[in-house]
Amino acid sequence: MAVTAARASGRSGFHASQVRAGLVFVLPYVIFFLVMQAGALAFAFWISLHRWDLLALENPFRGIENYTNLPENENFVIALRNTTYYAVVVTIFQTIFALIMAVLLNAKIRGSGFFRSTWYTPSVASTVVISMIFLWIYHPTGLLNSILGLIGIQTQFNWLQDTTTALPAIMGLNIWTTAPTFMIVFLAGLQDIPRSVYEAAEVDGAGPIRRFFSITIPLLRPIIFLVVALGIIGTFQVFDQISIMTKGGPLKSTLTVAYLVYQDVFKDQGQVGVACAMAFTLGVIIYVLTILSRRFLDARIDY
Repeated sequence: MAVTAARASGRSGFHASQVRAGLVFVLPYVIFFLVMQAGALAFAFWISLHRWDLLALENPFRGIENYTNLPENENFVIALRNTTYYAVVVTIFQTIFALIMAVLLNAKIRGSGFFRSTWYTPSVASTVVISMIFLWIYHPTGLLNSILGLIGIQTQFNWLQDTTTALPAIMGLNIWTTAPTFMIVFLAGLQDIPRSVYEAAEVDGAGPIRRFFSITIPLLRPIIFLVVALGIIGTFQVFDQISIMTKGGPLKSTLTVAYLVYQDVFKDQGQVGVACAMAFTLGVIIYVLTILSRRFLDARIDY
């Protein structure tokens, strides 16, 4: 029994040393998280409860007044409407296009490797670079109008300076740059579906379209949920393209919540508390929509 107790004590001491070593390795990240993330988040929430001016010596406490006044804030209402419209359209179309591209690349066709690399290139390019390219494409004398001229439509329309086309133009840019990333995710999911399932369906007489809707889509439910959730999170935080291409114009037609938060913090220093309240409200909206998408997009798979 003495030998057994000694062995148990040795194992216990070895396990304790492993735990201590693990804590030492994760300690830098824990400190970083507590100071730079959790601490910053708590401080931002504290600011959202005040009338905060970056240049003022005193910032009076307002409680939840910054939150309750948001429905009366015209800029916030416009920005939230634009952001929601943008998020719905971009999330739907980037998911559809990503799935279609993944299905095409998953087929054994000649040159699929070349097309895979070509289609994925926009996703690895800098957002600033892509936005600058599309500034030229959408310019009155840019590529888009030149292409329209080749088919007999002569125009010098400024796509980013019209209230009806500015936001859809940025939507097109975002769909083109983000769909390839989700294409890779879908492609990985397609390659994980057992080939025997398709073979059994083919033997039963199911055609390509029937196999796609009866096998591919149901078995990709977890991937579809992941893509939709990431799409919601990304689109509701759109900022880069708005800042570079339109700065919320024309006439606030491309104003989004993320860009409005930036404006209130850095251009109107007296609205920092309101900006923090907007940011937290946006975070709650994203969280709720992600939970709802999890509920309505059943991610369970039953073979």
